[in-house]
Amino acid sequence: MIAVSKTARRAWLTGGLALPMALGLTSVSAPAMAAPGGAAVAGAECAKTLPEYRTGKAKPGKRPAAKPVRANDGCTGTRGPQGSKGPKGDRGPAGPCVNIDTVPGAVIGSEYSAALTRGKVFAGYRASATSAYTWRDLTRAGTPGYPRNACGVAVKLDAGRVYVKVLTTAGDIYETSCTVTLSCTVGWSAVVRP
Repeated sequence: MIAVSKTARRAWLTGGLALPMALGLTSVSAPAMAAPGGAAVAGAECAKTLPEYRTGKAKPGKRPAAKPVRANDGCTGTRGPQGSKGPKGDRGPAGPCVNIDTVPGAVIGSEYSAALTRGKVFAGYRASATSAYTWRDLTRAGTPGYPRNACGVAVKLDAGRVYVKVLTTAGDIYETSCTVTLSCTVGWSAVVRP
């Protein structure tokens, strides 16, 4: 008789606790799973959805756990207007390649020079050590083929022409020439490198 009543009492306790517990768990987990279950985000321009959930594998005596699936990316907003142009930046430092070379001219006291500055090469002449130079830009359209990475310059007077050579940062040599009156119409040509 005692054994029967203990068994009946256990069945009644188990049944009595199981029902409220099941209802309590259901009422807690059901809204959490129902709200984000793939509902579309408001707004016609965005068709992406909220995270979806799936039921995990149940362990013996345990209720299945809800595991979230990786969420979709949020909606991308429209691009804003382009901002105004910023102030002009400071001028950068001058390039490291600056050079000059000089040879005597045919007339006593005169001289020819070649100068490399600001990325350009100039041929110059002056009649005496105190007179002003006349310069010709050798990087213009009349002397095509000038290498933009010139870093050294040399000048020579020979057979009635002024020859100007440059050495590039890559080790290449280029040359052009002008008349003694600095009429410069010959393009730059490569010289066999050392």
